[in-house]
Amino acid sequence: MHKRNDNRQVEKRQRITNKTLIVGMDIGCEFNAMCLMNKEGTVLGRYPKIYNSRKGFDYFHAIIETTKKKYGFTDVLIGMEPTGNYWRKIAFFAMEKGCEARFIRTTALKHQRELDESSSAKNDMRDAYTITNIVREGKYIDAIIEDGAFRQLRTLAHTRERICRSNTGSKHALKGVLEDYFPELKSIFWSMKARGLWALLEQCPFPEDVLSMGMDRLTKLIAKSTKRRAKANEKARQVYQAAQSSVGLRNIGKADRYRVASYLSDIRHSESQLKEIELQMKAILENIPFARYILSIPGIGVLTCAVFLGEIGNPYNFKDPKQIVKYAGYDPKEHDSGQRTGRRIISKKGRWLLRKYLYSPFFTEYYGNKQKTMKKKEALCAVVIKLIKVIAALLRDRRMFTETGRLKMAA
Repeated sequence: MHKRNDNRQVEKRQRITNKTLIVGMDIGCEFNAMCLMNKEGTVLGRYPKIYNSRKGFDYFHAIIETTKKKYGFTDVLIGMEPTGNYWRKIAFFAMEKGCEARFIRTTALKHQRELDESSSAKNDMRDAYTITNIVREGKYIDAIIEDGAFRQLRTLAHTRERICRSNTGSKHALKGVLEDYFPELKSIFWSMKARGLWALLEQCPFPEDVLSMGMDRLTKLIAKSTKRRAKANEKARQVYQAAQSSVGLRNIGKADRYRVASYLSDIRHSESQLKEIELQMKAILENIPFARYILSIPGIGVLTCAVFLGEIGNPYNFKDPKQIVKYAGYDPKEHDSGQRTGRRIISKKGRWLLRKYLYSPFFTEYYGNKQKTMKKKEALCAVVIKLIKVIAALLRDRRMFTETGRLKMAA
């Protein structure tokens, strides 16, 4: 493992030649600090303020071109810390101009800053210099900053995550509302996602509404909305009896009805958005030829595939699946000292969204076997690492997942 990492480090350093202009940028909201350096580490220029504006970007491009011409550079390697969303504009602008942009880890910047200055104090220009040195040593992240379909997938994945949080918040709020007005419903319906409950909340959310509707109409409403129509009469009877003896708030007014309707509307709208996002993800994946190899794995759907490709970009940029494992944050983090061997945990330095969605129930048996010798979390990590290796193998061989492959991997 260490030998492979060392070789990769050598490859990165060898990528930098006497014809390479190395640029380090400390990214900010209004402006960026920039340092220029050659392969030997000679500083060729320091620019404390490159503004995030058309004038600033043109100034940035002019500096790069002037420096290339002056020193005979033919390519440009830019390193930056992915600070919020501020890096996107300057990074994609630079790539449009033919430069290569790469990320460096925040932890690497912090440690190198302490080594260079014997202090962890932050300074924009100093950080730009430190980033340049990190890139010069080949210590940038393997993943290439992607545009096009991969960026679209990542944008959709993060938008979906924001909508999911909003949806969950609205559901929790609605659950609190039911505690006020109709607390008995929680013991009648098995989940807040139950179709019968949603139909009830749409038509008659309060006990007085249920009583006004009557048993016949209530039964028809629940039967129409649920898969278990044979039990609709019993469910309706339970709801009706609960409404008769409910301890919920009485004297329901317009504000109370607006409160319930508002949460219901938020949930319906967000769920509609989630469905639309998945359709957009599917459409994008259909235009990525190798996505079908990933989707052929049992248990891997559109969402998991879209998050995977959106977070890592083009998987063919990774030469080894262990690079993807590290990028996802599943690489081991050890705490050993002397004769003491600490507990091994994952670093979690990679893409958190990738860690959240990267799983397939196909590996249930593999997970069970791992649990015999590992703790639960360690076994789950082993499953994900196995899945990454399977995906890498399918992409490498450009083939679909087959039963033959299934037997081999289960062995």
